[in-house]
Amino acid sequence: MRYFIANLSVHLLITAAFIAFTCIFAARNRKHKTKHVVSFFFPILFAIVAIVDIVIYTAPRLLDINNMVNSNYYYTTGKVEKIGFLKNYFIIDGNYYYLNPLRNTLNEEDVVRVKHTPYSSFTVEITNISVMEQEIENNASQESEN
Repeated sequence: MRYFIANLSVHLLITAAFIAFTCIFAARNRKHKTKHVVSFFFPILFAIVAIVDIVIYTAPRLLDINNMVNSNYYYTTGKVEKIGFLKNYFIIDGNYYYLNPLRNTLNEEDVVRVKHTPYSSFTVEITNISVMEQEIENNASQESEN
């Protein structure tokens, strides 16, 4: 939970910084204090970066605060397809799941059950599923289909 709060705080600061840069450079443009033609486009650039950061990182984490406090989580089971370079995310069935890189003990091709938040897919708990448990689940699902 501490990593989630730290990550949210960093993204809030990044977003606030880009919004502040947008306001500063827009004010400079209004006062005609810009010296280079390129600097006229800085407010647009900073606004786009701030919007992208809000949409991809900050807003989903803000929506998940309530879920973290009330312990409302989703569960997903699957095989780990890829682990990120910094070990801060992994992919199951094409979906990204984020986690504390200091607690990442996953390997590619591991079959895991992931407890995660619904909006930002922040991982709360990872359980490795042994091959035997997976076979039992597959047999149970096949029997229920018949």
